Amino acid sequence: MKYSSWLYLAIVICSTNVYAFESKVEIFEQFDDLRMVAFVSEKDIANSPEWNPDVSAPPLTVFQAIKAVRNFNSSSHSSGSVKEIEIRPMPKHAKHWHYLIKIKTKATKNKYDIYVVLMNGKVIPAIIEPQTYK
Repeated sequence: MKYSSWLYLAIVICSTNVYAFESKVEIFEQFDDLRMVAFVSEKDIANSPEWNPDVSAPPLTVFQAIKAVRNFNSSSHSSGSVKEIEIRPMPKHAKHWHYLIKIKTKATKNKYDIYVVLMNGKVIPAIIEPQTYK
């Protein structure tokens, strides 16, 4: 009986962490003087529309990307001004692109928050790597 309860607990723990085994793409970017990393699931990339900058306008406008970040942050009531926006290709997915949006904020201990916005409007917060001391 003792071993069956441990087995049951192990099965529950493994089944609740299925999300951890989902395939992810790591985005490492230098954004001005900040280095950041974000983890985007392959499923989210596949659900985002493809874009060819030589053929058409992006499927998500800059205004829509900023609005998506504002909606994402509405739950935390943190507001800040947009300091910079860039559009870049997704690593290992040449037909998929994303926005990088840097927001100046007072709500966090970092000076900025950075967000990855996919072309379908999905917002993924990035992690800013701490600067090393020289």
